[in-house]
Amino acid sequence: MMASEPIDDVVAWSNTQVPWRQDCLRRLAIANDLSESDEAELLGMIKHAAGFTLAETPPTADPFTKAHFSGGSHIPIVLKGIANIAGVNRLVANASLDFCPKALTIVYGRNGSGKSGFVRILRTACRTRIESAATLKVLADVYGDGKGALSADIMIDAGAGDVPIAWSPGMAAAPQLGQVAVFDTASAQLYVDGGNKIRYLPFGLALPHRLNGVCLSFKAALEAEQKTAVGTKISLATVTFLTIRETAAQKFNRTVTKATTDAAIAKASAFSEVDDARLTEVTGILSAGSTAAADMTNLVSWVDTLAIECATAETGLSDEALAAAAALKSTAVSAREAAKLAAGALFDDEPLAGVSSESWRKLWRAARDYSVTEAYPERAFPVLPADAAGADCVLCQQPLLPDGAARMQRFQAYMDDTLDTAATTAEQAVVDAISALPAFKQLTAADFAERVEQIRSRDTGLADALTTFQASVIARHAEAKARLVGGAENDMPAMASATEAVKALATKLADEKAELIKASDAEQRLKLESEKAELEDRKILNANAAKLITRRDLMVTDAAYTKALALVATTGITKRANELLDIHLTSAVVSQFDAERERFEIKHLKIGLARKSGQTKAEFEVNPQTTLTKITSQILSEGEQRALALAGFLTEVALTDGSGPIIVDDPVSSLDRERSAKVADRIAEEAGKRQVVVFTHDMVFFNELCRAADEVGIDPVTVVLFSDLDAAGKVDPAGMGWKGLNVAKRISNIKNRFAPMPKLHATSPADYEYAIKGLYGRLRDTYERVVEEVIFCDIVRRGTDVVQTQMLRYVTLPDTLAVRFHEGMSRANTHSHDNPASDTVPVPRPEEFQAHIAELEQLIADFKAAKDLAEAARPQMKPKK
Repeated sequence: MMASEPIDDVVAWSNTQVPWRQDCLRRLAIANDLSESDEAELLGMIKHAAGFTLAETPPTADPFTKAHFSGGSHIPIVLKGIANIAGVNRLVANASLDFCPKALTIVYGRNGSGKSGFVRILRTACRTRIESAATLKVLADVYGDGKGALSADIMIDAGAGDVPIAWSPGMAAAPQLGQVAVFDTASAQLYVDGGNKIRYLPFGLALPHRLNGVCLSFKAALEAEQKTAVGTKISLATVTFLTIRETAAQKFNRTVTKATTDAAIAKASAFSEVDDARLTEVTGILSAGSTAAADMTNLVSWVDTLAIECATAETGLSDEALAAAAALKSTAVSAREAAKLAAGALFDDEPLAGVSSESWRKLWRAARDYSVTEAYPERAFPVLPADAAGADCVLCQQPLLPDGAARMQRFQAYMDDTLDTAATTAEQAVVDAISALPAFKQLTAADFAERVEQIRSRDTGLADALTTFQASVIARHAEAKARLVGGAENDMPAMASATEAVKALATKLADEKAELIKASDAEQRLKLESEKAELEDRKILNANAAKLITRRDLMVTDAAYTKALALVATTGITKRANELLDIHLTSAVVSQFDAERERFEIKHLKIGLARKSGQTKAEFEVNPQTTLTKITSQILSEGEQRALALAGFLTEVALTDGSGPIIVDDPVSSLDRERSAKVADRIAEEAGKRQVVVFTHDMVFFNELCRAADEVGIDPVTVVLFSDLDAAGKVDPAGMGWKGLNVAKRISNIKNRFAPMPKLHATSPADYEYAIKGLYGRLRDTYERVVEEVIFCDIVRRGTDVVQTQMLRYVTLPDTLAVRFHEGMSRANTHSHDNPASDTVPVPRPEEFQAHIAELEQLIADFKAAKDLAEAARPQMKPKK
């Protein structure tokens, strides 16, 4: 491509963009350790393709340094909640949930309470393994009109306060929410069968994949530009030859490269008028030589004959000849009219009209011929009675009477008359002229058009002239005949002469015939054919010289792109990335996965992880390690599948770059109670590292999760959802149901409910009595829960089949504490039961109830102290881990 004629599609590389692209490519060149000459060649090709001169000074290289590889990790977020929900499932209008910004949030609700509606929104907005649009689809209320738009606000805090992220179905995911991982039943199946895929790697190991991402973006941009700038244009600029052969022109065409110069193209495609004349000459010789001698002789004979016919036509059908034909016919007509006038005066008295007419004269001639040949041979016609006895009429074959004989004599006298003889002679001249019209066998032959095409290969002008001449001859021939038979005279276009041109062709053909004799020599013919091929291909190359230049310029541009694409190749980076993964991460992933499986007691399953890496990410997929099937869900029970999915999810979470929030929906579905407790322990442990939100309908699991959280020092925030006939997703302002509260939360709940009691005691003793009676019932329930949780250390819990026998060593029940427990429990029973109307049991005053609560709290503290003393008294025992 000439510097003054840059390809339009490459202009994008020019102007202000080129220095930037050159700088990027120089950096890639340095990163890939290209030699200075390779780098200079690449930049030179880019400049050449963009129309720059190679004399320009390239920008100073900026080698990669450690600063270029700085972290740049994402800003951690806190998931604050979801609000302003509209149109989703049966969720109440403007439904919302608030999440604990730290540690653990437990959202409890029975089936149909609306938990899934919240989770469906979150899994479409956050990170999930589900990629099916149908599975991720969020529906409106199927029992409503479904006309309203679906929307919600997801509240996050990235360090600058609460920020709402608007959500609607199908919207592009917000980058910040990519830190939030969601696990539910649908994604669990993917973890089992689809594999556990770690999408984010620690920065150091993610760098090669990120570099691949940069290279791929460069590659995509370069390939798009290359497609626009080059694409199929090189093939479109290819010179097409009719026959593939080893001529100099075709060899040059095949060897054109980006280095081919304009001078070389001009030299290889040079073709002058002299060359063109020689090509025509050689073509004619070989064309003639390829025709059999007999065919050439036949062609020469035909042309010679055609020349004679042309000459005949030019004289016999000239304007003068046509005028003569018309005059001849006019003379015959005039002579006959004169004879008719004479006959009219002679035969007016005959009995029949029409004597002397053409038909009558035919009848007379027929009678005469019959008489002299058959009736009266060798006798002059007409034979009259005076000439021969018994002479009969040759027409009626009756004896001629005197009147008939006289009439026959008059008729004969008329036929011998000078006027009739002249007319007859003139008419015969017309007949003879018609018969004498030339036939023009060649000009009217069926193969005339084919013959003309043979001439056309030698002389196009003559072929066209002959075609016109033929049409003129046919028209004039018809006109001549028409004039001779008495037709109307038509004006005829002038007839151009073709005789001399045909004679010249005949001479030329004679010369070709002589050349044919020369070309019959095999060696001489090969030389002529070779010369003809060279001339033909060079003529084609000359006509397509502009294509050669265009193709060369496109090759220059394409080479620049190819060089640039080689610099952004990802094969080496991917290989190195996989090596680093195997060294630094694969063992960590497998170890983490094994640890998670061991926590859930599924280590016995022959399930492992196998690394599967791509260009921009590393994946660790579940490997069932069996030849029976590759579908893990067909091997494992539902409980084992759920445990395996949780292990995969938590492995990913543990090794994910950053510590983003996680959302877990129904984690213990299909799990037995023992594994449910282990899941609760694991989630509580994870809540110590990151924000965790759990949705569950399982009250026992809820209690297990609260217990596990308490053991690791976390006070979980609980939210209770419920539904009614109108809608779902309603938040119970009272919080968690009483059965789900542990001792501490029950005491807290009682204290909160007691807060208005002193005021109520002063304003309405009856209402106070009713309310305080209920609080004593709650206090009694709390004493009962103290038995499970405090005295017997949750060794056996209602609603579970787990017995923690190792906790027996912490059980102690000193007599004093047993008495105090009995007294407190009795008091709670007394004031919560229906007492006699005689008022023998007075209603405790507010300060008394406060004292009773304080006594319970102190009792719990003393029980814990007693346990510590008992444990200290047996130092030889070590707790099992």
